[in-house]
Amino acid sequence: MILETVPDVSRMTPAEKLLLVSELWDDLASHPTEVPVSREQIAELDRRMEAYRRDPSQVTSWEAIQRRILGRTLDCE
Repeated sequence: MILETVPDVSRMTPAEKLLLVSELWDDLASHPTEVPVSREQIAELDRRMEAYRRDPSQVTSWEAIQRRILGRTLDCE
């Protein structure tokens, strides 16, 4: 869809495409109220928040996830 309307994207290197994705993501993040959210996504977020309220001990913190991922990356090198 986008590749047909913006053909230059297909000619970009993988590194350039990653940079583009990063810049697009940053732009979206700077305008969070303009990002569409579906009813299904809202329902899932509500479900997860309710599960957290029922038992916060079952939630993994972002820091713990990063440590686990980075630990695995370092172990593979």
